[in-house]
Amino acid sequence: MWMWTLDDRLINVTQVESIELLPVLPEEADPEAFEAGEVEADYYELIAVMASGDEAPLYEAEDADQAELAFQLLAGTLALASGGDTKLDEPFSVHQLLEEHRKLSN
Repeated sequence: MWMWTLDDRLINVTQVESIELLPVLPEEADPEAFEAGEVEADYYELIAVMASGDEAPLYEAEDADQAELAFQLLAGTLALASGGDTKLDEPFSVHQLLEEHRKLSN
């Protein structure tokens, strides 16, 4: 199964070691202030950490809830695929997962 990244790379999801949802803070922000709720993230980034150690950007969102939804949809898709319950014949992106979710929700 293959997935598109934000920088238009095509990655093999069997080589993904983990996916992470990370807040991207303003340059001058103190991470401890973020943890204390005193500073907001500029945006959130969903990345794939590859077995090689490389990182692949998958999705960015300013809204924390939207970023979390993207994370959950991707995690669910990868879990289903790893169990053999689903097979995607074409490469997909996180944006496509979100679009399909919106269609099903309406």
